[in-house]
Amino acid sequence: MSGDGGLGMLMGELLTVKLHDLPVKTIVFNNSSLGMVKLEMLVEGLPEHETDHEPVDYAAIARAAGIEAIRIERPGDVVEGLKQALAHDGPFLVDLVTDPNALSIPPHISAAQVKGFAFAAGRTVLDGGVGRMLDLARANLRNIPRP
Repeated sequence: MSGDGGLGMLMGELLTVKLHDLPVKTIVFNNSSLGMVKLEMLVEGLPEHETDHEPVDYAAIARAAGIEAIRIERPGDVVEGLKQALAHDGPFLVDLVTDPNALSIPPHISAAQVKGFAFAAGRTVLDGGVGRMLDLARANLRNIPRP
């Protein structure tokens, strides 16, 4: 499993997998964003800046390298896509398009992180980013643990 940023930095590994015909199944969480960098910036009180990038079709790149691949854009297709990948004998890449606003929330959140996030959110709103913060909130409310 890899984020799209991680795979982008280590794309040569796909060529190694193909060269040795390794039965590696690569799942790429593709949100067209450097999500961990974005979160690190927010909890430090910095509004996100230049953490999103143009969409990349990693399935097409894998196929160009000779690796079987699929691109999944709808949540309802995930189970079937993973079954297809796991049933394949050789290397296979699943390009799983995810919500760019979904944050990777750590298991323990410190008061300093909450403070930094609130500061970054306030700065974003004051800079005209009300819509961005609303999109972020909508995408992540479903991830808040409930007792």
